[in-house]
Amino acid sequence: MDAAVKVAAAVHVGTPPGPLSDWIMREVHFHEFEGLTTVREAMVKSPEFSCFGHQWTVKIYPGGKDRSEEGNVAVFLCNESPESIQAYFKFVLKHPTDQTKRSFETGYAIQSFVAREGKGRHNFAKRETVLTYLNNGTLTL
Repeated sequence: MDAAVKVAAAVHVGTPPGPLSDWIMREVHFHEFEGLTTVREAMVKSPEFSCFGHQWTVKIYPGGKDRSEEGNVAVFLCNESPESIQAYFKFVLKHPTDQTKRSFETGYAIQSFVAREGKGRHNFAKRETVLTYLNNGTLTL
């Protein structure tokens, strides 16, 4: 009797072609977002996750970062691996119940992430707006 073969995970080399739906996407959930400190430069970091053979984190600054405008949330994707990588990335924030509301998206052309460096937005969205996009208190990017 032949055993069934299952593919555990695909491995990609180079940049995948096609639209964003063909890319690897990760949801990152920041629970109890409203209660996070709004002190400028105070950061909350996600646990590490793996993608394309690198370790990554998402860092969010609920009160903004050094160059953020007052009242804005900053968000960054960070390469936690010791090797550099070139990658496309995008942050997407959609309203959890009202699809007619504007989505917040940030995207870049291909970026070079050196070891332990992050790329992102100092002015991702106004905090007061982000609070209306929470799902049971959770911010999902």
